[in-house]
Amino acid sequence: MSAQELCEVVRIAYDPPAALIIDEAHAAGSPVSLAWDEVGPTATQASWDDYRHDSAFSASWTMTGAPRGSVNSSVLSRLLAPHGDIDRKRISLLYRPMDSARAAAVVERDQNNANVRITSGTRPSARALVDARSAVQTAQEEAQGAGLVNFGMVVTATVTDQERLPDAVAAIEQTSGTARVLLRRAYGAQDTAFAASLPLGLVLPKHSMLPSEIKDAL
Repeated sequence: MSAQELCEVVRIAYDPPAALIIDEAHAAGSPVSLAWDEVGPTATQASWDDYRHDSAFSASWTMTGAPRGSVNSSVLSRLLAPHGDIDRKRISLLYRPMDSARAAAVVERDQNNANVRITSGTRPSARALVDARSAVQTAQEEAQGAGLVNFGMVVTATVTDQERLPDAVAAIEQTSGTARVLLRRAYGAQDTAFAASLPLGLVLPKHSMLPSEIKDAL
């Protein structure tokens, strides 16, 4: 993505009607020149559970639980697909490599926890057995040199009419269930979640107010 394309993405995210002007300019072969200081919103208002920016209204969610067990390549298809109740939808995957020393400790902790779950009862559940096998496989791969990655997801739904926002929220929460992804509304941090879902290179842990000892334990 070029610098100009990035400017267009950010501009349209904050002010969706700008997409029509930009698309018409591209269709006519006219160059679109946007400076970085022109692409942000002219005004915003962050509420507890939604975010108003220029001519649009958005709601954002963060992932609290990834799909468990075996998943196929189409598990996110309904969540990714366009929806009639949502003008613009953005699903962003965030990745952060884990250093090798911490990765070894995390793998060992997960394996120990999985073993406790299958030995603490007289009859372990099928889920506990699957988790134990996955923990063993992860430990073997890590011992052979594979790396671990922290990952997350931010989902944003945007509409240009505030009265349609509840329908957009319902659409996201319904389709996330079929994707086997646990999402939680970013209450009190809607503006932050919105920015985090944009391709701006934000590293969220660097902006956290938590001490490093607590962040490492999470």
